[in-house]
Amino acid sequence: MAICLHHFRVPPLMFARQSRLVLAVAAALLVAGCAQPSPVQRLPELSFAHLQAYRLDVGQLEIANQYTATGQPPHVEHLMPVSPAQAAQRWAQDRLQPIGREGTARFVIEQASVTEEILPTDRGVTGLFKREQEARYDANLRVSLQILDNRRMPVAEITAQASRSRTVPQGLTLNERDKIWYEMVENLTSDLNARLEVLMGQYMARWIQ
Repeated sequence: MAICLHHFRVPPLMFARQSRLVLAVAAALLVAGCAQPSPVQRLPELSFAHLQAYRLDVGQLEIANQYTATGQPPHVEHLMPVSPAQAAQRWAQDRLQPIGREGTARFVIEQASVTEEILPTDRGVTGLFKREQEARYDANLRVSLQILDNRRMPVAEITAQASRSRTVPQGLTLNERDKIWYEMVENLTSDLNARLEVLMGQYMARWIQ
């Protein structure tokens, strides 16, 4: 029984193309394997120590956070580098200074939520050629400040609220998203600070030294 062996000759041009393709795939895999994740950025500390503190004629300062983050969608405040509740607490620590002998200033965080809404985007072929707004974040912050006498009865009280909304485009990195969230909370707390300054001047001037 005869076995015939046929020899096939690969054209030089085809061989060269195949070789280049193999090298290109190998290079892509090597780059992907060696790629390192982006380093986590160091955002500045959110502080209000640069603002003049309110010297209050009370014996102590209490800070109470009554807002509980659910940790479930659409809420995202627990994922943020600085949450509205943390920023509000820092505001109270930096700006409210008890210097008296009796009474209490009680700062209460009542609302400190941030929710995410996914926006409709073009899923067709034309959507590949444009960068659309992918999500909107809505932040709400509400706090109250009370002056309590020795019997812990309120003798003065103010409530301030601020809100901010921001849309973000498709394709953000985690670092870019965190920076946007940080700036959003920074602006939110700045709005709250401005409102509290007005209310404290109107209704708590008696306790400000």
